[in-house]
Amino acid sequence: MANWIALAGTQELPIAEELAIAALEGVADTRTIPLPYKKLTPEEEAHWAKELAGASGILLRSGYLPDSLLALLPDLKVVAVHGAGVDPVDIEACTKRGIKVTNAPGANANAVAELVFGLMLSLLRGIPQASRSAMSEKAWDTARVTGGELNNRSLGLVGFGQIGKRVAKIAQAFGMDVAASDPAVTEEVMNAEGVTSMPLQTLFNKSHIISLHAPAIPATRQMINADTLRQMRTDALLINCARGALVDEAALADALRKGQIAGAALDVLDGEPPDPNSPLYQAPNLLITPHMAGSTLECLNTIAAACGADIASVLSGQMPKYPVN
Repeated sequence: MANWIALAGTQELPIAEELAIAALEGVADTRTIPLPYKKLTPEEEAHWAKELAGASGILLRSGYLPDSLLALLPDLKVVAVHGAGVDPVDIEACTKRGIKVTNAPGANANAVAELVFGLMLSLLRGIPQASRSAMSEKAWDTARVTGGELNNRSLGLVGFGQIGKRVAKIAQAFGMDVAASDPAVTEEVMNAEGVTSMPLQTLFNKSHIISLHAPAIPATRQMINADTLRQMRTDALLINCARGALVDEAALADALRKGQIAGAALDVLDGEPPDPNSPLYQAPNLLITPHMAGSTLECLNTIAAACGADIASVLSGQMPKYPVN
């Protein structure tokens, strides 16, 4: 077979390879290429370009594809991003080079939404610290935490795509009052889901819990900053399972130290692996998880099958199901 596809994943960021291979059967062979999930130096780009030389497509879970690396891959025809967010890929450069880009919108919606609530409950009920005290210190009575409930709390969603809609549905089952801000979604669509459309500043002012579900684009970069944090309630909780670039991490650490908000939980950081000297590590009332929202067996299987099918479509001269460019 002339075509071969790079399955760009690592041990920490795996791909359900059997599903991808099955979707590509008869169209292309595959090779596992452990492209590191970081911005590469020119020397590193040259090394990985050799590893990817001749690839017709990349199923990208780990790594970044800037124009400088794409320029070294003249045989590349398609990039399928493992998930919804396509910010690791230079879309404009791909378009100029005739490279099709696809993604898998909604494939991780259940997995991400469920972790959002795991983080909410962990913050509200003090689950991590109570467990640590009960297990390591055997401090049964003093380990007990008096927490809060989701019922009757207000939830503000920044972004109302497929993940935001799934979060809203689960929140309503908990008895939460849900509002959302998304310039791409009409008030009528939100109201049909039982959600109140709200301007962003009002949402920040009123919400007990704010959950971010916006893409990483120039307009949303560090939308959570010193000014917006001051607009939030002092008992507010912030959840980010979207993109690290949405949050000014130094401003968030400062707000937590000053008690401007009550707590935060981040599954994504602005730079991964994170800077070990980040001020976040000294911030109180903060939970950090290692970008694991989409890491469930069910989610990985769904995404691998969808990405493999779209790569097969492109290489067969057909339109992919989820085109980005």
